[in-house]
Amino acid sequence: MRYMANSRIAEGVTPEQLTKFFDGNSVSTEAWELVRHRVVTEYAFKVGDVPGIVLFLEVNSPDEASDILNGLPAVQRGLLTFDLDPLGKTMRF
Repeated sequence: MRYMANSRIAEGVTPEQLTKFFDGNSVSTEAWELVRHRVVTEYAFKVGDVPGIVLFLEVNSPDEASDILNGLPAVQRGLLTFDLDPLGKTMRF
């Protein structure tokens, strides 16, 4: 099933702290493996006043998606949390 994971800055974290983390860290090996194995099928960095990331995941369950998200370095460091939404068929034009 396909899920959209939309990040939010964790409570007590400033946008500057998150921007500093993203600027100072390349994509982690763990995150790259998720892309390489097509678990994360698309991602985008959010722009504007509130930095973050949106991930599209192909997994078997919401629990699996949550486990994957909780393993990301920005989540483990307490910088981000994610809202997880199941998606239906994607339409492209």
